[in-house]
Amino acid sequence: MKIGLALGSGAARGWAHIGVIQALEELGIKIDIVAGCSIGAYVGAAYASDRLDPLEEWVRSLTEWQVFALMGVGLYRGGLVSGLKVFKALKDNFCAQTFEELTKPFACVATDLYSGKEINFLTGSVVDAVRASCAIPGLFPPTNHHDRWLVDGGVVNPVPVNLCRHLGADIVFAVNLSADFRPQALEQNKQEHERNQQKITEFFSKSQAQIQNWFKGETKPAQVSNHPPAPLEKGKARGKNNAPSMIGVMAGSLEILQARVTRSRLAGDPPDILIEPQLRDFSMMEFYRAGELIDEGRNSVRRIADQIRYQLRLN
Repeated sequence: MKIGLALGSGAARGWAHIGVIQALEELGIKIDIVAGCSIGAYVGAAYASDRLDPLEEWVRSLTEWQVFALMGVGLYRGGLVSGLKVFKALKDNFCAQTFEELTKPFACVATDLYSGKEINFLTGSVVDAVRASCAIPGLFPPTNHHDRWLVDGGVVNPVPVNLCRHLGADIVFAVNLSADFRPQALEQNKQEHERNQQKITEFFSKSQAQIQNWFKGETKPAQVSNHPPAPLEKGKARGKNNAPSMIGVMAGSLEILQARVTRSRLAGDPPDILIEPQLRDFSMMEFYRAGELIDEGRNSVRRIADQIRYQLRLN
């Protein structure tokens, strides 16, 4: 019996995948096949290269300013960050060069920007495939691959259960990082999600004065300030006249889109076991909170450990 693991998209929240993998292995589960989307592809490539431990050590060491430097915030054709250093780190330290050199079968997914087709990577350069899978629209520039412009696989297939089955998995575990961004969850936790959008705005505001001026979300250009917006206090909502920033609109819209697409895809091709970390307190750019995210990944497995043991007939 082959066990597959589908790792979902979710930007910084994807460090929770590390904790999920560790907790599953502690239960005695041998994962034979890995598929990933976006940050799930990044972590999945490291795991399939037997380099998860070095990746964990690195991400736990990241500070907020190190994340700024790695992202390369600026103005690029098609995106706000270059991400060159992020993928150089993957290439140099955390994954094999080609799919054929991986220690276990791995696949990842991207989206053709013009046709909307799902593009699956199973051969060739691992880093090139992961980079295409991670190209969050508006954040990272699209990647040109064989005369196609590719963006984040989360646009069409945020949790690639189908890829695990394609690679021969009999049982599929799926990790959904968007559970807290379903419509009913958004309604119940509106203020938490608003704070997360504010965190994203502040991330870019701190990084460059130019970006800071462009993404304030002020309604009148003359009112733009040189200071980042004040954090939203717990229990308070922003006034109707304080429009969200451009980057906040983009991030919030992507979260809603991916949550809805995930729900649809999982309904059509359900995994055998679904793992859903509780991540509404984490924004998509908080890569420097890896320790907390890894802990929540582990906790999400522990909460359903009895179900996993029963379904796999583990002692």
